[in-house]
Amino acid sequence: MRHERNFSLDATKEVNVGILIITEEGGSSRALLEREMVDVAVLLEEQIVKRDLGDVANAFATLMGLLYCLDIDYPKRLKYTFELIQKVFMGIGSDNCSAKVNGLRNSLLQDNV
Repeated sequence: MRHERNFSLDATKEVNVGILIITEEGGSSRALLEREMVDVAVLLEEQIVKRDLGDVANAFATLMGLLYCLDIDYPKRLKYTFELIQKVFMGIGSDNCSAKVNGLRNSLLQDNV
């Protein structure tokens, strides 16, 4: 039997890009990682755009794909972090990296040789 879940709108306020992890209720004494995940969702522009993603890795890949396909700007403070993940680790649009990301990619490749 599937339970309908209601999400608090407070959890999405002022979140332009993010992953929302809903856990079982059970008091604050248990660490987040010890709680059972009930749902994992992707947030864009304060809205839940995709639910029932199963795990954080799937949610993260979905988030990166949505950001790329919808041509949404990365958060300014995380611009190069997201660019590195997209272009170097995920190989999406890796032809044209910024100078910072290209330099880091070259450093990573040199260290592995």
